[in-house]
Amino acid sequence: MEDSFHFKLRGEIYEVVAEEDNTFTIFKMAEEYLLITKLKGKKWVRIDYKTDEPVIEDNDEVEDIGSIIDRFMKK
Repeated sequence: MEDSFHFKLRGEIYEVVAEEDNTFTIFKMAEEYLLITKLKGKKWVRIDYKTDEPVIEDNDEVEDIGSIIDRFMKK
């Protein structure tokens, strides 16, 4: 995936920018918001900006964003 793409979720506008190593920078309403990745092909998680480590937690927003990324990448 080379280009960024935009989508609307829960009334907010997001932009997804692909980075290295299957990570994605997420912008929310034009502000940098999250860095996410997919663990072992299953669970989407956010990456902590301070430690660069995945944060294992239940996060519906991250899962929903990841699901949209999955659908976009299948095109």
